[in-house]
Amino acid sequence: MSVVIQNDSGMIIPARSIVVAVSVETTARSANREASTITHVDQYGCGKPGNVMVTGNTAIGIGSRGLGFFDPFIYVCIDPAISDPAPGEEWGPTDGSWVLTRNNSTRGFFAQGHSQNGGTPKRSLFLRTYVRAPATNCSSSSSSSSSASSGSSGSSSHVSGSSSSAGNCGCVTVVTGVSCSGGSLSVTYGQARGCC
Repeated sequence: MSVVIQNDSGMIIPARSIVVAVSVETTARSANREASTITHVDQYGCGKPGNVMVTGNTAIGIGSRGLGFFDPFIYVCIDPAISDPAPGEEWGPTDGSWVLTRNNSTRGFFAQGHSQNGGTPKRSLFLRTYVRAPATNCSSSSSSSSSASSGSSGSSSHVSGSSSSAGNCGCVTVVTGVSCSGGSLSVTYGQARGCC
C-alpha cells in the first residue's frame, strides 16, 4: 500500500529510505478535483511518534512529494558499512538515519536473504512488521495497558489505562496482548523484542 508523502525533513530523502509520518493534510473535494490526503514525513527519530514507512525508488527533494509504502515485503536501504543481513535476522531503523541497521534497540524488519549491492544505495529485501517511532523522550521507553468495555445495550463505554516508564532510547511500542472477557476488551502494549 502506498500513500502520497511530502518531505518536511529539510534534507533530500534518498530512495528506499525509512521515514516517519509527522502529520496528515487533507484537502476537500471541489467541483474540479477529488479530495486528497498527503502525509508529511521526516527522518526517523525520537520525538516523532508517527508510523514508519519506506520511500519509493527515487529520491524526494526538500518540500517535494513522493510515495511512502507500508508493504510487508519491501527493499530498504541498509547501512553500507556493515555486512548484508542473514535470512531471518531482525533489523530496525536508527534515530537520525535513513537506513536500517542491525544490533539496535528498534526492530521490526526481518531480512529475507536477498541484497542488491551493485548500486547505490545498498539495499536488502525485508519482511516488515508494525514499527512506530519512539513517542517523546529519547531516554525513556514505556509499557502500558488499556481496557474498554461497553454496557449490555452497547450504548455506553468506558476506557481506562495505565503506563510506566524506564530508561532506554529507541524502543518502539507494540501490541503484546489482547483479551476479551465479559464485554470488556483489554489491549496490552509493551516494548518490541530487543529493546531492553
